[in-house]
Amino acid sequence: MNSLNFRFLAALGLLVTTAAFSSCSSSEASDTSASAPTEKAAPATADVRYDAVRVTATQPAQALSLPGELESYYQTDIFPRVSSYVRTLHADIGDHVRAGQVLAELDAPELTAALSEALSKVKTAEATFSASRGSFRRLRQTARTPGAVSPLNLDEARARTATDSLGVAAARAHYQAAGQMAAYLRITAPFAGVITERSLAAGAFVGPGGPNGVPLFKLQQIDRLRLRLAVPEAYVGDIKAGSPVQFNVRPFPGQAFTGRINRVADNVTPGTRSELVEIDIANPKEQLKPGMYAAASLPIKSPKTSLYVPKSAVVSTAERTYVIRVANGKTELVDVQKGDENAGQVQVFGPLKANDVVLKAGNEEIVARQSVQVALGSR
Repeated sequence: MNSLNFRFLAALGLLVTTAAFSSCSSSEASDTSASAPTEKAAPATADVRYDAVRVTATQPAQALSLPGELESYYQTDIFPRVSSYVRTLHADIGDHVRAGQVLAELDAPELTAALSEALSKVKTAEATFSASRGSFRRLRQTARTPGAVSPLNLDEARARTATDSLGVAAARAHYQAAGQMAAYLRITAPFAGVITERSLAAGAFVGPGGPNGVPLFKLQQIDRLRLRLAVPEAYVGDIKAGSPVQFNVRPFPGQAFTGRINRVADNVTPGTRSELVEIDIANPKEQLKPGMYAAASLPIKSPKTSLYVPKSAVVSTAERTYVIRVANGKTELVDVQKGDENAGQVQVFGPLKANDVVLKAGNEEIVARQSVQVALGSR
């Protein structure tokens, strides 16, 4: 009986041990299977690819298209030179005037009074000089008789005559100055042109121009215009004085206007990396107006092959302009200069060559010699 109980207890212990072992194995298998997906997902989140394109080499156009704005050949704001009141206006907006034509008359009573006073001083000085000169002549005639006139009296008369002569000269100079000031009461056109602005009316008080001065008129010469263009630095060597230029304006679509380069600045502006050129435009019919936007076409020499990248590939900072080239899985920051832009592409100049791989969208967060993976695509 004891033997039977022992066997039963041994069998029961073996069964419990087997069940416990199976439970532990299932738990470990469950934990292993639960952690397996986490370990496989990590590589997928770390695999970042950047879009990249190849640098292309193409022939740029043989004509350089540049925007510009037409300006009057001469233009000026006309201010009065003296403080006064506007008496009469003889010109208004849109009037064609000739050089020297009176545009307005001003009123300043003090200037008129000063001119009258200066004239009276001239008459007084002339009368004084005439009297002293007559006295000197009579004394000189009398002095021919020995002992009739003392030499001292003769010398005094001569000196008085010379002094009065200088007084006449001074009075006349003062009169001319007063006359010039009075002449400023007539505003005249400095050159032939068109009145494009009139700021004041009769009765207004006006004064010499200054930081807060208001001009009476704005005068512009429009039968001859200027077209100013900023030529990119890359094409400065192709621009010569006398080269023909064609341009068109929006109010006359399909109509081409022509001119020639008359002046070249011979200086590259650091801020824009461009050189200013001026084209004189004859406008006898006054068809073109100052301020019109013009699209100009300048011929350039036979172009060499140029390199182009997407505009988004160029990174511009305060210190540099560059693209991010990828070679052997590493990034390189390559300094470039930008040229023409066309259809989302920009011309670049720098140590690049055709078929170099660059990031399609560059940004400042990517540094040099950074390991990257790229996916080549179309532009």
